Amino acid sequence: MKHNKKRNVGIIYELMLKHMSNCLVDNNIVGLKKATKIFEKRFAKHTELYKEFRLFNALAQSTVSDTHIVASILSEAKR
Repeated sequence: MKHNKKRNVGIIYELMLKHMSNCLVDNNIVGLKKATKIFEKRFAKHTELYKEFRLFNALAQSTVSDTHIVASILSEAKR
């Protein structure tokens, strides 16, 4: 199976936050600092991963009842 960050960006984001939370609860400061550094570098505003996450998040949280609008949003996201 081929890796596709467009499909995995939500999972990556959630797993990073979960790991950081676990480090915080376990008082693992070294692990937390490493994870925070990676997170800040990879999800910085200028990165492609950040742009993909924003798109993913917008699609995941949108509530639209009209199927024509949904089709339009998805085609725009694919472009």
